[in-house]
Amino acid sequence: MVMRVLRPQHRGGRPGGRRGLGLWTALAVTVTILSAPGCSSEGKEEMGRSTVTVLIEGDERALGPAADDEQKFLMFLTMVRGYRDLATNRLAETREHSADYRTWTYRLRRDVRWHDGVPTTAHDVAFSLDLYRHPDVLHALAQGVGNIERVTVLDDYALTVTYRHPSPGGLDGWTQFYPKHLLEDLDPSRFYEWEFWTQPVGNGPYRYVRHVPRTLIELEANPDFYDGKPAIDHVTLKLGGGNPVTELASGNIDVAIYVDHTDALAVARDPRFQVYYGWAFTEPLAIHWNHRRPLFADATVRRALTHALDRRGLRDLLDLPDEIPVMGGLAPWYRAAELYQSGELDEGIVYDPETARGLLERAGWIDRNEDGVRERAGSDARFTMLANAAGVLGTLSAAVFMQDQLRAVGVKMDIQPVARSVVNAAHRSGDFDAVISWVPNEPAGLLRSRLLEGDRIGYRSPELMRLLDVLQGELDTDRQDSLYSLVNEILGRDVPFTFLWPLTWRHVAHARIRGLGNRVNPLEYMEELWLEESAQ
Repeated sequence: MVMRVLRPQHRGGRPGGRRGLGLWTALAVTVTILSAPGCSSEGKEEMGRSTVTVLIEGDERALGPAADDEQKFLMFLTMVRGYRDLATNRLAETREHSADYRTWTYRLRRDVRWHDGVPTTAHDVAFSLDLYRHPDVLHALAQGVGNIERVTVLDDYALTVTYRHPSPGGLDGWTQFYPKHLLEDLDPSRFYEWEFWTQPVGNGPYRYVRHVPRTLIELEANPDFYDGKPAIDHVTLKLGGGNPVTELASGNIDVAIYVDHTDALAVARDPRFQVYYGWAFTEPLAIHWNHRRPLFADATVRRALTHALDRRGLRDLLDLPDEIPVMGGLAPWYRAAELYQSGELDEGIVYDPETARGLLERAGWIDRNEDGVRERAGSDARFTMLANAAGVLGTLSAAVFMQDQLRAVGVKMDIQPVARSVVNAAHRSGDFDAVISWVPNEPAGLLRSRLLEGDRIGYRSPELMRLLDVLQGELDTDRQDSLYSLVNEILGRDVPFTFLWPLTWRHVAHARIRGLGNRVNPLEYMEELWLEESAQ
């Protein structure tokens, strides 16, 4: 069974983390749209001892700062859950910002304790933020801390955070905090090696019990959690990754996260499990054309190639739900779902092979030899697509699909399956013809990525860079919409990328796990879930 529970959201974490792919398949799947019921307090009280086992990558330090995966939400509270206008308070009881979004004031809950019983205070938050910014640490995974100018503790349960530049999100839903009383005397230069990470003391819904190196980490429900003891008594993190289909089918695990599309289809045949889809506009997937290659130097050709690709058909091939939009450009990621649902988010260049052929001919690419491949100035319309040979994106499957469609308009695309590290290295150096990768959907990230300058794709637009620079400091939403429209006009004209769809992912959970619904990821919401052992 496939449970298409769609949640437009921001996953957070590293771009491209733990992404897999599957081989092309024509398997038909019967889809049932379900909605899990809400969990009542009575239902929680009626549950007996229970355990959920989750398959994750990593080793016994998987709860530490070197990992940026959702298992840490089990142990440590963030200030809020979610991002910007979508955020709800977590450790914070209230939060306010100055008109220019440079200063945020947080007042903390007074009923949150570390798992050793010591209260969580503003001093812990300030200590953690200072630690992240320590020159021996420079914790890149704590998003936004590099923009912090100063942190001021007002009292035990209040503090202000002042940023150098406007920070519309403040301390967002990913930055976690650590106990000052246990860590303040440790050497920051050994930060990532601290033994604390193998037996951490947190303040979240679950607390550390034990670990077996390279095998598992066991957690138990926190009876002092501010929102009440979770209904699920124990969570076991099975380490090292592994094949999720085999692990699920054998009963070794109850949950697998970020499952590739072929594995998800295989699991869907088993009535014991449900597949949940999530999606976010933070990093839309796109084909990156290398503008230094003669075939891609002309925007007319890049437009033609985009017309040649049935992006909706490609989405269906990868079994992505119809509700996940095909994208034509960028939009404020925290409002993109709203814009899409209202019809204001344009999917851009439409599938039209005849128009593609006409544009290619206009650009001088003609099949003079009548061998099915166009030529110009003695060069064939031929290129190589680097495809991640293992990952959740379905890149290799997508490449096979696109190969057939481009052949139909006289363009020969070769496919080179390689490891993800090879794809990333080639993309950074600009040593590729075309590759499927992410485009940051917010101006600061797009500027940092150097996709629009430097040597990655060979595209330069001073006009676009200027607009993005203005946009990253703009706080008025109406003005933001106008600026994004101007950005998309340039992207639509120049076609530096062919946009596909938002960041998507699949999680699989045993049907007895209830309460997920739109929450999608069990690790992020485990304390709100419960089990119904009668479920298949």
